[in-house]
Amino acid sequence: MINKYINKIFLFNLILLLSSCTGASLFKLNGGTIDYTKIKTLSIQPILNDAGQGPPTITINATEKLREFYLRNTRLGLVQAGGDMQIEGRIVGYEVIPVAPQGGSQVATIQRLQIKMEVTYYNAVEEDQSFDDKVYTQFEDFEQSQTLSQVEEQLVEIILDRIVFDIFNDTAGNW
Repeated sequence: MINKYINKIFLFNLILLLSSCTGASLFKLNGGTIDYTKIKTLSIQPILNDAGQGPPTITINATEKLREFYLRNTRLGLVQAGGDMQIEGRIVGYEVIPVAPQGGSQVATIQRLQIKMEVTYYNAVEEDQSFDDKVYTQFEDFEQSQTLSQVEEQLVEIILDRIVFDIFNDTAGNW
């Protein structure tokens, strides 16, 4: 009987302690910490396509994926420009690379779609966290029997999701 009483008091105190920890900084299960008393806004400029390749919607998709990921995983308000956290990016590489030759022939059986995005990040509150021109590279493989046009939309989605996750970890995740 006393053990139940002690357990309830312990649990109540633990809940009280954890609920009081939402003040100056927020620790999220995804590992991110942002000091919301100082950092309140985020601006993400439209992603450019300097590679000149890829589907026409790649820049819109990349920009929207970035914005949605930050809005879903932080409490930051999105502003047009001049946010406490600012992200600019451009696609600098979009290429299909042959990966695995088959047997003795020089014909690749696996192709790789690779996308590179260069990002500049500015943190107006913690300027030492800022960085210029960091390149994020991700890829996804597909069978030689498929054409790029058959799988491109799906592969681009997967690759952009990975790049967005990497950018988030470097800017808001504090890994």
